[in-house]
Amino acid sequence: MQITRATEKDLSLVVDMKMKMFESVGTLSLLQENVEDLILEKYKSLYLEDKCCHFILYDHETPIAIAGAIIKEDIPFCFFKTPYYGYIIDVYCIPEERKKGYATQVVKSVMNWLEEKGVHNIKLKPSNEAQSLYEHLGFQESGEMEKFL
Repeated sequence: MQITRATEKDLSLVVDMKMKMFESVGTLSLLQENVEDLILEKYKSLYLEDKCCHFILYDHETPIAIAGAIIKEDIPFCFFKTPYYGYIIDVYCIPEERKKGYATQVVKSVMNWLEEKGVHNIKLKPSNEAQSLYEHLGFQESGEMEKFL
């Protein structure tokens, strides 16, 4: 097994794995028609600004797991002394390889990248089945609330 940081050349694989993640959590119906093109363009832009990265775990040449992170600078955080925070995205492991620690490995890689970028706060929105993974990595409930309209 080998973990590599994705480059712009890997973005089609990143988008493909992100779509599998959306499918596995049941949110495909919420997405726009041309979402894959939109994601690709957004990630290209964020990669050029060095505000996004992904790490992919391979078994030889087969991608097994992925995790990404973005650096966000939205309100109210943009007014803090550290005006940005990290947000973990696109965590996915192929079903037949789950529960082997691969997702943990790639999430740790993005956490290290965020720390190197000076991030002091990391957020994420876990699926129900991934809750224990993030708790194991030290994440805690933040008290945020959400309402869908």
